[in-house]
Amino acid sequence: MTENILVVDDDPMVLEYLSSELKRHFFNPICVANGTDALARLPEAHIVFLDLKLPDMDGFDILIKIKERNGSNVHVETIVMTGFGNQEIAIRALRLGAIDYIEKPIHLDDLRAALGRAQEVLFKRTNLTTTDTVLVIDDEIEIAEKLRDILEKEGYKAFCCPSGREGLEIISKQKVDVVLTDINMKEMSGLEVLKQAKLLYPDIEVIMTTGFGGHELAIQSLRAGALDYLPKPVNLDQLLWSVQKATEKIKLHRSSLYRNRELKLSAEIMTKMNEEQEKIIAERTAKLTQTQASLIQTSKLATLGEMSAGMAHELNQPLGGISLVSQTMRKLKGRNLLTDEELDKSLKDIDTCVKRMTKIIQHVRTFARQENLKFIEVDVNETLESAIMLLGEQLRIHGIELTRDFAASLPKIIGEPYQLEQVWINLITNARDALDEMGAKHQAEKTEFAKKLALRTWFEDNEVRVEAIDNGIGMTQDQLEKVFQPFYTTKPVGKGMGLGMSITYGILEAHKGKIEIRSEKGKGTTILVKLPVSLKSETKSETKGAII
Repeated sequence: MTENILVVDDDPMVLEYLSSELKRHFFNPICVANGTDALARLPEAHIVFLDLKLPDMDGFDILIKIKERNGSNVHVETIVMTGFGNQEIAIRALRLGAIDYIEKPIHLDDLRAALGRAQEVLFKRTNLTTTDTVLVIDDEIEIAEKLRDILEKEGYKAFCCPSGREGLEIISKQKVDVVLTDINMKEMSGLEVLKQAKLLYPDIEVIMTTGFGGHELAIQSLRAGALDYLPKPVNLDQLLWSVQKATEKIKLHRSSLYRNRELKLSAEIMTKMNEEQEKIIAERTAKLTQTQASLIQTSKLATLGEMSAGMAHELNQPLGGISLVSQTMRKLKGRNLLTDEELDKSLKDIDTCVKRMTKIIQHVRTFARQENLKFIEVDVNETLESAIMLLGEQLRIHGIELTRDFAASLPKIIGEPYQLEQVWINLITNARDALDEMGAKHQAEKTEFAKKLALRTWFEDNEVRVEAIDNGIGMTQDQLEKVFQPFYTTKPVGKGMGLGMSITYGILEAHKGKIEIRSEKGKGTTILVKLPVSLKSETKSETKGAII
């Protein structure tokens, strides 16, 4: 059976080259220049060489139709052709069912490897076997013809000729696996045939025959790459054994070539799949990061609304100072008592108040701004003080006694200061709400209750630790297990979005930190935050306390 190979390409030179090489391997090439003709001739084909860039349609459409057509009774192996460097397109074709791909300009080794793999799969599926070919070269043509006839009876496809030049011509036009050549010939020696044949096809095997006294040339031939040499007159059993050994070596070499090609293609597909997975993960991570940033921003804006009372208090003090200085200056001027010294002093007081207000406004603006994270060395105590500055007045209005016990000279951590400030604001506002709920419960029961919140920092085990303890309403075990879930809240409908602790967890995770919560319903809550320290900023810590 002669296998039909459909070659689909709009380049006449490619069609001619492939047609010639396929005929040499005893295939029947069917050459077409467009997709329409390819689909019409597809039922005749066993193997398809398919260019993915066609004038009338996309090669992938043909590949998909081949895949759809393949079934239990019909199966066509497809080798796609792509331009150099279009590996991504080739891998897409492999994932759609192509067995291999070759790049243009076509290299003979790649062509033979792809064709061999397709033929191997086709023959396994159809229970066919390949026919090994042997070329006999001997200037005594009677001997050459006799050896040819013997080899054909043994199942080989055999050729014969009387000279090395004719032999090389046959090798260039027909697939020859094994060459059996006499060493001593008039026009061209067997040694020269060996060298020229190996240049044309490196995997061709050559067996030398030599008459009396030709042992030295035979040894030279073995050194040049011949598989074996046989003395004349040739022993037929030895000849058949030597040819069989040559064909087995060829098959082993080609099988190794095909397996290596399979491994290469599998590695390329896996690499591409990994790249795609990494791209998907990167895109999803970017979306998650963007979503988290939006949630943090939403939480910030909600927090700013709650902090309005504290900000008003912080701004009222310097405004009151400016107003008082202004009134004093007017009185002194009315009495002609406004000296240069008094004027300088008053202006300095005004500058001090303006700087204080500017600092507060700038801090609030920076806190509210949505921007890329900037991890720097951070003093945790400073971020806590900033959070207290924004919420301190609110705690006072709610009747909460705040105790601070901050370690002096805490080592710095690497972090984003405004995100850490957001963590402390979330913890403080949660404590405020829990204390209000506990206060309302005691008020309903007409019992005394003092709302208390304690904040403490210290350094331990290469970590800066922050602890927040309140004597609020507390949480049940079920609530504790859900506390970090997005949109979960223990507050009444309309009183909270359930984002605070989820955002807190995400921020601390980004800082490689940890958070631990201990709570009991009706007895309060203790939250411990652990943040790793920057090695270059480790210092010993001392403790100081204050009550406001």
